[in-house]
Amino acid sequence: MKQVDTEILNKTMYGVVESLIAGPIPGRVRVMGATWAARLCIPDSRYILAPGTPVIIFGRRGNELLVLTTRGLTEVTP
Repeated sequence: MKQVDTEILNKTMYGVVESLIAGPIPGRVRVMGATWAARLCIPDSRYILAPGTPVIIFGRRGNELLVLTTRGLTEVTP
């Protein structure tokens, strides 16, 4: 499997979650009118980002954006 480098963005970008991002499972975010695959930059399966949640885009890994919410994280308890 080919390793994909992570790129940290020099410029702060903001977006909104379009489809659920759940821990290590990617979802989609809308950024500047386009939707992108996105993953939570904290690889912890306890957290989710629901649709409508505002996010900051920190970087990208391949074609996936790495995001973190501008609000608090929602923790999922088993």
